[in-house]
Amino acid sequence: MSRLVALVLVLALAAAGCTSGGGSAAADCERIPGVRPGLCLTPPDARLPAPSGQGPVLGDEDLTTSLSERAGQPVVVNFWGSWCGPCRVEQPELNEVAERFDGEVTFLGVNVNDPAANALAYVREFEPPYPSIHDPAGTYAASFEGVGPNTMPSTILIDAEGRVAARLFGATTATELTVLTSHLLDGG
Repeated sequence: MSRLVALVLVLALAAAGCTSGGGSAAADCERIPGVRPGLCLTPPDARLPAPSGQGPVLGDEDLTTSLSERAGQPVVVNFWGSWCGPCRVEQPELNEVAERFDGEVTFLGVNVNDPAANALAYVREFEPPYPSIHDPAGTYAASFEGVGPNTMPSTILIDAEGRVAARLFGATTATELTVLTSHLLDGG
């Protein structure tokens, strides 16, 4: 029994040091109103470069797009699937934030583990105001730390220098994404 208690304590302590986002320990992260606890932007000097690479544009597989095409401007990358219930719930929120920051921040979707027909039906239904990469095998998504079919939806904020500023695993809200994007634009 004492081994079980010790294991539970170790796991609880380990979880207390984890974050749900920015890469800093929760204790090092100043609480941002409107944002889930423990989630903050990684300090600029501690940010790592976002993965490069490119993928086919959903709806026009002859075209490709990449993060490098968006250099010099912050980018919000959202990983989604038509099969993902929380993705469907958050899509109107993403659309709202994308329209709010139009011209200041670029949005890019990445459709993961989906047949093209299902992904295109999702796009027709929700009309995101930004393009998506079609990533049916999840290889592009896997190049981002922690992103995969089991972490859908995921949203990654990338600063104007192409570095990962925050990772949001699970559904986000318009309020949370607006606050984080505003902080990113303000040099956070």
